Amino acid sequence: MMSRLARAVELKADLVHFATSGRFAAELGVVLDRFYSDETPADEAAAFLPVDFFAHQHALPGGDTVVDRFLAETPGLDRADVELVASWKIVVEGVFEVRAVDEAAVLLFNLVDELVYRAFSNLGEGAFAPLEPGMFVVGRLIPLGADWLISAPPAVHTAGARDTLVEVAARLALAHPEWVFRNPVLLAQAREAQRAQRRCFTEYFGADLIVLPGADVAEMVRGYLAHQVARLGGPPPRDIDPPAPLAAARTVGLIFDEVAGLGYYAEFGQLEELFNDPSLVVRAAYRDLLSAYLRGDTVSPVPLQRLAERDPAKASEVFAGLLGRKGFDWERSGELLLRAHKPGHFAGPPLPTVTPVTAAIAEHLGLPMES
Repeated sequence: MMSRLARAVELKADLVHFATSGRFAAELGVVLDRFYSDETPADEAAAFLPVDFFAHQHALPGGDTVVDRFLAETPGLDRADVELVASWKIVVEGVFEVRAVDEAAVLLFNLVDELVYRAFSNLGEGAFAPLEPGMFVVGRLIPLGADWLISAPPAVHTAGARDTLVEVAARLALAHPEWVFRNPVLLAQAREAQRAQRRCFTEYFGADLIVLPGADVAEMVRGYLAHQVARLGGPPPRDIDPPAPLAAARTVGLIFDEVAGLGYYAEFGQLEELFNDPSLVVRAAYRDLLSAYLRGDTVSPVPLQRLAERDPAKASEVFAGLLGRKGFDWERSGELLLRAHKPGHFAGPPLPTVTPVTAAIAEHLGLPMES
C-alpha cells in the first residue's frame, strides 16, 4: 500500500506543477479570480482550493481537463500510473467527521453523502497526529485504489464546530444532490421518493403532463405541494416564486417524467401547436422556440420526446422543416439529433430530481428522522 501511496504522492505533485507551470496561466487566472472575487483566502486550505479544483475538475476551452493534458503529455507513465491519475477526475468534496485515526490513515464519515472514506495524506505518516475522533475535516479526496488521498490542505475543526458544520453539510447536499447520490442507499431512497411524488402529481392533476397559464403556475403548484405533504408528509410548502420567464409565459408545461422527474417548460402550449400543425414551422416565432428547445444544452430532451411520441410522423415534418432536411425521420434519427445537441443529458443514467433527506439535512431543516 505504501508503494502505491508514495507513487500517488509523486504523481500528485507532478500534476499540480503541470497545472501551475504557466502554460495554463490565463485559464488558471480566471479560476482564481472567480474564487477570490469577494475576498482574499482566509488560510492555506482556502488558498490552495482553486488550484486543486483547476488541476482536477476545471474544463479547459477544448472540453478536456488538466488531468487529460497531463496524461497525454507526460512521458514514462505506466498503465498503473495512467489508471490512477485518470481516476483523479473524480473528486469527493465534503464535511467529514473523524471516526478513527492511526499513524498512516484516517477514517472519515462524510456528512454530505453519509459514506465512510479511508484516507491517506501526502504529508507522511504523522500527518494525522493532530486529529482525534469527533473532530471535523472540510476538504477534498481523490481515489487511491479502493482508498482515498487527501487532495488539498483540509480545514480542520474541533468537535465544538459541529452545529455549524452540519449546516454547511446540509447546504452542500441541497445545492449538489449529485454528491449525495454517491451513496447507493440514498440514491435508491431518492428514486423511490421521486416515484411517490410522481404518483401524487398524477393524482392531483390527473396526468403527468399539464399545461397552465404562466400566471397560474405558483398557485397550482402550491396546491399540488400541499396535497403531496398531506399524502407523504414533510414540511409545509413554502411560498412558490417561479422564475420570471415562467411567470411571464403565456403557457407553462409541467411534466413529471418517470425518469427525469418534474420539469417546468415555458411556452409549451405554443410548442404543442407546432407539433399538432407542422406547417407552422415556417413562422419565425415557432422556429425560434423549437430551436431553443432543441439547441439549449441545459434544456431537458423530455418535452421534445413527449411531443414527438404522440405522432412521430408529424415530428418528422417539424424537424425536417427546422433543419432543412427533407425526409428526416424522427423514429430513425430523433434520438441521435437530441444526443448531438444535449450530450450531457445522455452521458449517464439520469439522476433523480429529488434530494433524499440525510441526517444533516433533517437537522438543518428541523425534520424528524426515521429510526
